[in-house]
Amino acid sequence: MNSDEPELHRHHHHKHHKKTWTPWKIILLVLGILVLVGGAFAAKVYYDVDQTAKTVYKAKGKTQNKRKANQTVKLNKKTPFSILLLGTDTGELGRTYKGRTDTMILATVNPETKQTNMLSIARDSRVPIVGYGQTAKINAAYAYGGIPMAINTVQAFLNVPVDYYVLMNMKGLEQLVDAVDGVTVNNKFAFDIDQYHFDKGPLNLDGEHALYYSRMRYTDSNGDFGRQIRQQEVIRAVLKKAVSLDMVSNYSKFLQVLENNMQTNLTLKDAVNIQRNYGDAMNFKTRQLKGTGQMIDGQSFQVMSKDEVSSMSALLRNQLDLK
Repeated sequence: MNSDEPELHRHHHHKHHKKTWTPWKIILLVLGILVLVGGAFAAKVYYDVDQTAKTVYKAKGKTQNKRKANQTVKLNKKTPFSILLLGTDTGELGRTYKGRTDTMILATVNPETKQTNMLSIARDSRVPIVGYGQTAKINAAYAYGGIPMAINTVQAFLNVPVDYYVLMNMKGLEQLVDAVDGVTVNNKFAFDIDQYHFDKGPLNLDGEHALYYSRMRYTDSNGDFGRQIRQQEVIRAVLKKAVSLDMVSNYSKFLQVLENNMQTNLTLKDAVNIQRNYGDAMNFKTRQLKGTGQMIDGQSFQVMSKDEVSSMSALLRNQLDLK
């Protein structure tokens, strides 16, 4: 996409009636959808979903177990659990390399408190990369060592176990938005990014525009934190759309996008148990680690204080009923 493309592609979104949905948030939607379509229908649908679940399944690999033996997650028993949502910066905008996880959201789900905490982890957070032997930006962990290193680094940083993960690339996000016929977001202020303009107020976005909507950070006074808020908004919108009858009736296209762009260690059985047992926890509380921006060795980092990380760790562990 470049600024020389035909004028008909350069438009204000309030005039664009095709619904859209924001990029990385699809990741959590993935959870919702894999889950949702899972146990509800006839044999053909169940078979299709089962095949998709098997295709996208990939174990966490060699990760450090942060739970004690008596803290094992049992989804059929409504154990509080965590899931790390990862969005890679590959698959779109001409990028074909493995990529970094520019979106990292740790969600803790507790049906007793009826709440899901969604902690956005700034991609520039300066942390020790577990297994790499260096301190770097946390989004590099996946590039250096894949899912195991990303999970181990997040666990060590927050002292919180990561039970499940969902990984989605940017191209998949765009396609998923289109697969659910878009979502509606409520933009807090008008802004431009590349050749696109986003008006203030409710917007119906397709996949391509949603991708740009969720990527913007330079003209946001809150920087990367503002972008995280838009990402979380999209996740909630996608989940809401995913449970609709319209979405279910068009499930095959959605499943194909998942097969091509997603991986997770959630099985279909896990997804069905989450659908059945954790509906009360779908009240979302968004959280962020603020930190301070610092230049270190010529690089820009977000540096978190020990007290800030400790406080967030205690909150998340409490949400998971960990003592």
